[in-house]
Amino acid sequence: MTNKLLIVNADDFGLCAEITTGIIKAHTEGIVTAASIVANGQYFKEGIALLKNTGLDPGVHLTLVGKEKPISGPINGLVDAEGYFLANYREAAVRIVSGRFDRTALKKELFGQVGLIRDYGIIPTHLDSHQHLHLLPAIRNIALEIAKKFNIKWVRLPSSNPTGLQEIGVNLLSRALKSGAKQQKLCFTDYFLGFQERGRMNEERLSLILQRLKPGLAEMMVHPGCDASGKYNWDYRWEDEIKALTSEKVKKIIKEQGITLTTFKKM
Repeated sequence: MTNKLLIVNADDFGLCAEITTGIIKAHTEGIVTAASIVANGQYFKEGIALLKNTGLDPGVHLTLVGKEKPISGPINGLVDAEGYFLANYREAAVRIVSGRFDRTALKKELFGQVGLIRDYGIIPTHLDSHQHLHLLPAIRNIALEIAKKFNIKWVRLPSSNPTGLQEIGVNLLSRALKSGAKQQKLCFTDYFLGFQERGRMNEERLSLILQRLKPGLAEMMVHPGCDASGKYNWDYRWEDEIKALTSEKVKKIIKEQGITLTTFKKM
């Protein structure tokens, strides 16, 4: 493959109105081609109705953290006293790695999230997760089971320049997921972009990434949205990402660099 093919995939579709409508704007007026759906999001039902009127390629964004409620009931070890998923993904990851959770309930929840998306008439083409928790060994095998059962062809393999311990850890975990995905004959892109920018992509950074894009198929993770800082304390720059993803300068660079925007479904 010598062409530069790029899937621009927006995370957190359905999480809330601000993020969901921002993703749609970044698609209809910009370069976003795919979106990963949060089945237990506050704006899931409304978002699905909007999604059906777009050309967005839908995927599933498995969610086990972030103060949303499980759709299948509480999961011992992974919810707070009120039944919501833990707000802190690091705390959730520690509990998952140490096995301090109800595995049966967790598996039911993850299968249920994909099932709910399908029940609303959406067939996911790709799978990833909130805070990349599908990389953890206890979740990884369940994610691969889900992909096999629901015929989800594409699985996200996050990666990054190894600038710190977190990036090194993600790269190592992605290698293990890649091995499992190969065994099940699942697909993954040649490159993954956007890990270091996560939630803080801007026009300058996006332009540089596009100018350096190598031949092959790449997935770029983005987080556009209207300002949702009142709901989520993530230090994300949702509106900056919308501006970058709808920028005429960015569109010009894509044309000049011979980049073809595509989707998982088309591959």
